[in-house]
Amino acid sequence: MCELLHTWLRGTGISKADRLYAASLVTAEATVRALLSGPPDQISLIAMGDNGLKRTDEDELCAIHLRNRLEGRRGDPDAIRRLVLAGGEVERFRDPARPYLHPQDVDIALDIDRYDFAVRADFENGRPVARVETPPITMSKSPI
Repeated sequence: MCELLHTWLRGTGISKADRLYAASLVTAEATVRALLSGPPDQISLIAMGDNGLKRTDEDELCAIHLRNRLEGRRGDPDAIRRLVLAGGEVERFRDPARPYLHPQDVDIALDIDRYDFAVRADFENGRPVARVETPPITMSKSPI
């Protein structure tokens, strides 16, 4: 998941952003539409990886896919799925010592554009709040 929300919480300069989204492959296209639907002229994509401490294939590929879509390229969902499945992160979902990780989650996470909404993050009363945002279907000029 390309988690802009986590970056904001860690105080890495995103707190001055006009809009923040917690993006993932399952909401990629809707997130792109949301980002292109209004200001600003600059968009920053941050792949958070494993708790912001370790890079992960899914997050890196999610950011690349989002950038491709923001720049008007079609992307390659099948290639993204193959690369993620070939990486080492998927194995933790099959580890019986981690019953809180479900193997079915891998299939859901790799169902690119499964959901037609973006997840917008804001702070209310000092606490992070995420809400579903359904962006318009038309896309404007790329700010990247």
